[in-house]
Amino acid sequence: MHSIRILILLLVSLSAANAAEIDVRRLDDGSMLILIEGEFERGDIDVFRTKIASVATARASVSFRSEGGSLVAGIRIGALIREKKFTTVVPDGASCASACALAWLGGTRRFVGEDASVGFHAAYILKSQGPAESGPGNAVMGAYLNQLGLSEETILYITKTAPTSIQWMSLEDAANYGIAVARLPHHSVADSNAAESAEQLEKSPEQRAREVVRLLVQRSSGPSAEVMPFLASLYAETVVYHGKSTPRQAVLLNKNRVADRWTERYYAIRPGSLSATCGKAGATCRVKGVMSWKFYDARTTRRSRGVENFEYRVVLAGDAPQIIAETSSGHERPSAPGPLKKAQRDFQQLFAKVAKLVKK
Repeated sequence: MHSIRILILLLVSLSAANAAEIDVRRLDDGSMLILIEGEFERGDIDVFRTKIASVATARASVSFRSEGGSLVAGIRIGALIREKKFTTVVPDGASCASACALAWLGGTRRFVGEDASVGFHAAYILKSQGPAESGPGNAVMGAYLNQLGLSEETILYITKTAPTSIQWMSLEDAANYGIAVARLPHHSVADSNAAESAEQLEKSPEQRAREVVRLLVQRSSGPSAEVMPFLASLYAETVVYHGKSTPRQAVLLNKNRVADRWTERYYAIRPGSLSATCGKAGATCRVKGVMSWKFYDARTTRRSRGVENFEYRVVLAGDAPQIIAETSSGHERPSAPGPLKKAQRDFQQLFAKVAKLVKK
């Protein structure tokens, strides 16, 4: 027991800076839907436990939209899901990776929607040179997966990919490695207890506009080869970009420069910050929020992080919404000093104090 506590403590550095949004809703058929969106952190464990305490029925589903976060949070939430015998869902077009994917595995029944993605990689800790695989982290992850009844071969599949990459699971992979999962039905909502997720709840123009921006932020964290085609389809031919009328190609060129400069990018909307207001006809909406970002370049080990306020104007034209305006303002936050730099700084401060005493 003592050794397990030590292993858990070693994983504290995997915790994320922003909590996930967790919302519990009762559906018309009496079942419950728990929505989890955003980056996992350790504090989400207690929030999730509290919010599901009154959910006494197994007729409940947990819907995920998250790029990951704290490994411990993903495992603990997954264990609570298994204890409650909940169904887990990654809805249409959403992704659930890293710690989120571990929580999703906790479902007694698992579903993925159209164009949904579930991704795995090895546990890691952050070092000065970037993410480094964590043996203790993989041990804790393996113990959890074993408790879910997954085979050793499946555990190796889930943990084999380096922390700087993602193993996106196909349905064929799932079948080969014994991960029980089914495609989310389009027309049998009652049977799955899950299809009343974003599709049923995101009906108003404001909700649709927020979903467009969430998807934009989520996709922007991916590889540039995948991001650019998506952005090309989302932005209008001419965009009011930071106050100036700008051709779409120029907007994409600017975003591509950022993607080329940083090999890894992660964007996250601050929980509770996203809002939308739409015109009377609901055709054009203004979406505002606060977003944090973290960049890393594996070629130079450079890092950057910051926070910004953003605003988009979204035109909702049937099934093909488009962004017609974008602006943002923010600042870069200095990265925490590494152990060597901190030691040097502390020594310099101590030396300065000693020098003053000597002069006296």
